[in-house]
Amino acid sequence: MKITYFSNSQKFLYDFQHIIRAFYPGAEVKFGHGGDIHLEAYFEEMRVFLKLQTRDKTIQKDFILVYDEHESKRIFGRNLYDLLRQETKKDLPWGILTGIRPTKIVYPLLEQGLKEEEIYKFLQEGYYISDKKSKLLLRVARNEINILNKLEPSSACLYIGIPICPTKCLYCSFSCHEMTRQIKSLLGMYTDSIICELEKTYQKIDENKNRIVAIYFGGGSPAVLGIENIKKIFTNLFDNLEKNCIQEITFEAGRPDTISEDLLEYLAELNRYLNIRLCINPQTSNDNTLKIIGRNHTFEDIKKAFALTQEYGFNNINSDVILGLPGENENDYKKTIDDVLKLSPASITVHTLSIKRASLLRFKWNEYKFMDEETVNNLLDWTQYVLEEHGYIPYYMYRQKNMIGNFENVGYCKRGFEGLYNVMIMQEKHNIYACGAKAVSKFVYEGDRIERVFNPADIKLYISRILNVDI
Repeated sequence: MKITYFSNSQKFLYDFQHIIRAFYPGAEVKFGHGGDIHLEAYFEEMRVFLKLQTRDKTIQKDFILVYDEHESKRIFGRNLYDLLRQETKKDLPWGILTGIRPTKIVYPLLEQGLKEEEIYKFLQEGYYISDKKSKLLLRVARNEINILNKLEPSSACLYIGIPICPTKCLYCSFSCHEMTRQIKSLLGMYTDSIICELEKTYQKIDENKNRIVAIYFGGGSPAVLGIENIKKIFTNLFDNLEKNCIQEITFEAGRPDTISEDLLEYLAELNRYLNIRLCINPQTSNDNTLKIIGRNHTFEDIKKAFALTQEYGFNNINSDVILGLPGENENDYKKTIDDVLKLSPASITVHTLSIKRASLLRFKWNEYKFMDEETVNNLLDWTQYVLEEHGYIPYYMYRQKNMIGNFENVGYCKRGFEGLYNVMIMQEKHNIYACGAKAVSKFVYEGDRIERVFNPADIKLYISRILNVDI
């Protein structure tokens, strides 16, 4: 199906296309005219005219905006939603919500002292969010706030990005580099570049009088740097940061084929006096799916990796799973949850598959079968019930563009194992310093103003800029 949209204004254009995509997942959506379905938005000062055209009918709406920008955005979204609901005869659990950090909506409402019923009413009338999602959202927001309230205003976190993997997953964007011979030859220079950028970052941390409380090694698969390069980075960090302030260090061990005993031995030494949080991410326990998505390991390898980390004394392990992977059905996903629960990780992050614009999956979408939205929604409810039965609580949440069913990702954990970095990056109340290719620093100012500083995604370009060399 091809869907086109047109507007005579840039106002609310992101929400315009995002809500359309939410109602028509997998469809080709383009700006312009023609297509099986065509939507138009015309702005005449405060008046808006919406029109939906198919081959056999036209539906129209017009309405008046207000001077409050946020409320006008909601008015536009609700009217577009009503138009699409009339055409498709379906409701979306998250209504018109397009933001990736839904708990940020609830945070000020809780600060104002609103009662639960008032918050539910605001979410359901203002955003058309369903009762179930409203309750989950409020619960997660309360857990996030409880974590943030324990932090000093000077607290900040540090992200170190290594966007390199042994192979590229089917659903991953191209900004994560596959380990080729050329990339492997650059690992030493890339490590030097990160350390060089860190040296400049420490100056900024001191200028802002911040204290780093959480460090996150992400990617990609950071372990591909090799143990000597990893040691160099850690040594530099500990030579320049106050170790007694660091409450958590997360290391994305990710795939079992990147985990070595040398790495675990070194991190285990740090774990004696620091809280090391490891991520071992099966995504699925079905070996056939692992092959489809481009993983060079089996679930048996995941189990061996878990056993090895436990031998080295790690008890704070997160596992990511993905709901809606190509070719999987309801039983496949339930098997994954059951298998991961047997490993008893400290936390489980449940992702709903996102079809990223630059992923291989977007170009091979028609080659696979996917679960329908109703099944995905039911499985999200089932997952919450099962994980809570096993002692896990939902402690953070975020959403992505182009997710199947426009649903959500939720981090669940056993009490006391909440990922501090995850909550800080979701609420955006503290500075986030980020080093490495593709990394994004965020600086928070009074009035909730946020400035972002982007690093190049390409590793060669990043190295060239940091070290001032030609590659």
